[in-house]
Amino acid sequence: MLTQYKDAMNAVGIVLGKMTQNVIVNDSWVMHHDDDLRARQLGAALWYIKIVFAQESNMKRTAGFRKMSGFTLIELLVVIAIIAILIALLLPAVQQAREAARRSSCKNNMKQIGIALHNYHDTFSTLPPGIVEFYDSADRGNWGWAAYILPSMEQSTIYNTLEISDISLAEALDNPTMVSVMKKPLAAFQCPSSPVPAETDRDINSLSGGPDVFLTISTYAGNGGSWRLYKNKASAAAAGRNEGCVNGVFWSNSSVQFRDITDGTTNTILVGERTWELTKLGTPLSFKGRTHPHAAHVYGTATAASNTYYGMADVLGVGESRINGSGYPRNSFSSSHTGGAHFVLCDGSVRFISENVDHLKSTSAIDSTFERLLDRADGDPIGEY
Repeated sequence: MLTQYKDAMNAVGIVLGKMTQNVIVNDSWVMHHDDDLRARQLGAALWYIKIVFAQESNMKRTAGFRKMSGFTLIELLVVIAIIAILIALLLPAVQQAREAARRSSCKNNMKQIGIALHNYHDTFSTLPPGIVEFYDSADRGNWGWAAYILPSMEQSTIYNTLEISDISLAEALDNPTMVSVMKKPLAAFQCPSSPVPAETDRDINSLSGGPDVFLTISTYAGNGGSWRLYKNKASAAAAGRNEGCVNGVFWSNSSVQFRDITDGTTNTILVGERTWELTKLGTPLSFKGRTHPHAAHVYGTATAASNTYYGMADVLGVGESRINGSGYPRNSFSSSHTGGAHFVLCDGSVRFISENVDHLKSTSAIDSTFERLLDRADGDPIGEY
C-alpha cells in the first residue's frame, strides 16, 4: 500500500511540475493544447489516489467492525456488575421515597379524621360515642365512632344510604344493598403503608342472626384508655379494675366533651393507628388469630363485650401492649411504619410517637408517658416524647 501511494504521488508531482511552466491568468490556469495530455495524466493520478484511499477506508471499517462486533466475557461481566451496583444503590432510595409518600398520606388521613371529629364536636357539643350500644349479646352489630363522622369525611352519601342516624348496624346488615356499601374500602380510613385484605376477619351478626358478615377495614382506632377495654366504669369496677380503664375519650355510649379533657387537648390522644399484620413478630397470620393486630372496623363492632379481642376492640385501642408490640396487639396500637405510629391528638394535630416511648404496661397504674397520653384526666405533666 505504501508503494502505491508513492507511485501515485510521483505521477501527480511530475504533471504539476510541467504545468507550472504555463502562465497564470486571473489566479487560474491557462493550459495550451499540448497540456491536454498532462491534464489527463493528472486526473488519472488523482483518481488512482481516490481509489487507494477508498480501499484503505473500507479495510479500516471492516477491521473495526470485526473488532467491535461483540463484548468479551469480561466486559459483559463488568457491565452486569456495574448495573447491579447501581440498582443496589438506587433501590433503597426509591423504597424510602415511596414510604415517605405513603407515610405522608397516612398522616393526612389522620389529620382529616381529627378535623371531622372536631366538626362533630362543634355540631353536637360532644365527641361521638365510641360505640352506640343497641345490643350487648349475640355479636349483633353496633355503630362505632367513625360511622358518625362520615358526613365530615365527604361521605354523606354513604351515611344517608346506611341510615346511620335511624337504624342500628345490626338492622343495616340485614339489607343486602347496605352490606355491599359497607364492604367497599374507604381510602380515608386505611393507611397506604399497611397492606390489608378486602374485608376484615372479625365477623358481625345482623339482627336476624343470619350468617356472619365481614366488612371493610380501618387502620385507625379511637382512644379507649390507658390499659384495658371495658364498656363503662361500672363493668370495670365489677372486675376490680378501677384504674387505667375507661379513661380515654371513647367507650360504650360515651359523650366526652373537650372540657372533660382536663389534661389538655394537646396532651391527650384522640385516635391512633392499628395495622393489619406486624411482620416483625415472625409469627404466621391466622384467621381470627390473636398474635397480630388485624386492624379495626370503619362502621362498628359486634356487641360491646369488654376485655375481649372482639367487641369494642374492633373500633377502640388501649395501652395494653407497647406500640408495635406483642402480647395484646388486637387491643392496642401499631403501624407498618418503621419505629412507631401516627396519633391524632385531641387538639387535631398529628404526632408520630416512637415505639420506644416510655410505657410501663404491666399494671393499671398511670405511671408512664404513653399511659398519660391515653388518660384524659390523670393530672400529671407530660415531658418530651
